[in-house]
Amino acid sequence: MNNKPFLNLTPPVIILSNPQLGENIGAAARAMKNCGFAELRLINPRDGWPNPDAEIMATHASDILQATTVYPDLASACFDITQLFATTARPRELKKKVLNPRMAAQSVVDEYTRQISEDEDAKLTQETSAQCSYKAAYLFGSERVGLINNEIVFADFIVEAHLNPTSNSLNLAQAVMIMCWEFAMIAAFPPSSVINSKETKLLPENLKDKRKTLKSTATVKEQAYFFDRFDNLLENKGFFTALEKAPTVKRNMRNFFIKAQLTKQELLTWHGILTLFDKQK
Repeated sequence: MNNKPFLNLTPPVIILSNPQLGENIGAAARAMKNCGFAELRLINPRDGWPNPDAEIMATHASDILQATTVYPDLASACFDITQLFATTARPRELKKKVLNPRMAAQSVVDEYTRQISEDEDAKLTQETSAQCSYKAAYLFGSERVGLINNEIVFADFIVEAHLNPTSNSLNLAQAVMIMCWEFAMIAAFPPSSVINSKETKLLPENLKDKRKTLKSTATVKEQAYFFDRFDNLLENKGFFTALEKAPTVKRNMRNFFIKAQLTKQELLTWHGILTLFDKQK
């Protein structure tokens, strides 16, 4: 039996937000298994979890279902995610970079390559990609309405599949399959170049680790905590004079920060700024 991983990179996490049918969850897990994906997270599945209907459709993917974790909201589901790709079939008012599935896959591989290149004598493999701070996720909405704008605002990119404009509706598992397959086609044969970093060699190991941590992108959960602090401060300072416009303004501000792809260090700086303003009367 060949136990070698199908992919040479750790694939993104698959997150299903408010999925309705257990059969679709199982079919999505089957698609993941076909393409070498392993981690499935659910946000508020309608019929609870575990769901026996999922097992019916999850041929050869029972291990994925057994390891599936459930979360109450997007922020908690993305506690360790540093780059989020939101899939959607319709145009959105939020101004974000829009990719097709193949471009999204290439973006993940490129980011792995960039981060791993900072490590001495590191090759782009599933082992090294699992060790780096970068972790991507593909986010899918419910079968009925897809993702809502308050979820998409947390995404770094929007992903759209260019299909027949007169019939562009995909089943949830079909959408998962397209995203997983495109990643598999790129990640099965990634570049194996090794890039040395002279600057990194000069640092003691403990300082290397600390610097890499602070330079890494803030997770979605860390950003969500900052946004909550930011919103509360603005509310307490009376910034939102037109209350009916507050949700849109908050969403636009969150989108502004997310597009900046703040590092952990930058986010700490912003927390310091909030603390300073909070102390002022």
